[in-house]
Amino acid sequence: MDAARSSRAPILVGLVVVGCIGCTGSSGSTDAAEPLKDEYLLSDQTLVPESGSFDPTSRSFYVSSATKGDITRVQADGTESIFFAAPSDGEWRSLGTVVDDSARRLWVCAQRLSDETQEIWVFDLEAGARELALNLADVEAGSTCNDIAVDGEGLAYISDSENPRVYRADADMATVETWADDPLLSPTGAAFFGGNGIAVAEDDRYVIVSKTSSGAPPRLVRIAREDPADLVAIVTTPELGGFADGMTFLDGDLYIAMVGAGNVARLRTGDDWATAALLVEPPTPEVSVPGISTVRAAEGALYAIYSDITKVLTGLEPVPPFRIFKVDLGSFE
Repeated sequence: MDAARSSRAPILVGLVVVGCIGCTGSSGSTDAAEPLKDEYLLSDQTLVPESGSFDPTSRSFYVSSATKGDITRVQADGTESIFFAAPSDGEWRSLGTVVDDSARRLWVCAQRLSDETQEIWVFDLEAGARELALNLADVEAGSTCNDIAVDGEGLAYISDSENPRVYRADADMATVETWADDPLLSPTGAAFFGGNGIAVAEDDRYVIVSKTSSGAPPRLVRIAREDPADLVAIVTTPELGGFADGMTFLDGDLYIAMVGAGNVARLRTGDDWATAALLVEPPTPEVSVPGISTVRAAEGALYAIYSDITKVLTGLEPVPPFRIFKVDLGSFE
């Protein structure tokens, strides 16, 4: 941990946006009695939805787009709308997302491809407008915004795929800072990804970061939320291999999308995430789905998002159909 970095004051980098193109609010939520569908086939099959998050208040999924930068809202009944159209000042890619239901905010990692601008977008879900755009370059040159998670206080934690850092952002103060900086978060092997998926434990004590690396472990890093210098590699039994991507907590367990193999990993701990028992299963009965890039909890169930993002990032054509679908949790029993 770089003590100088951790002690310096957050940098004010907020840009308040009073309007947006193509925004709609969170009003018009579906009948609460209607169950979520088992599958949502996205109408735009050029979207490449790298990430998505569920809003329990409006009962909607908000999905990103690695090809367009838009944010699409998918309601419980399958109705789709463009919640936010990407800015017209270049070609944008939207990646990690997270809903903070208590604050009624949506956080999104965004990248402008023309100049590699890396921003954190913050949306007001009630107003349907972007509140802030925080530029990571104002914190650290060469930073990347990959995935994002929020704690119980409404603070956001952002993974960096190319640097051994995690950032923390405060929307109320319009600030972002380097929160953790440690070699454990570095990419290993030939892979260009280090920190990828990120999640805050349900008791708010730890931030967990997954690494999509081709080299040696660790695949998962635990960071104490109250002391980001306290980092440990999580020891899993058996050892977690493959490319770990987006993840979420559900009923005390941690679920991870294994993007390469197309399976879902479940981790269960008895010692505060120093170690974890690992079980890996296909997301649908006996069928793996290579290209799933995240999993999200929604109304007691687990949903996966298929985006085939690795093909996009390696210059290949992704294979549709892109969709959100319920994971078969029965296979973990």
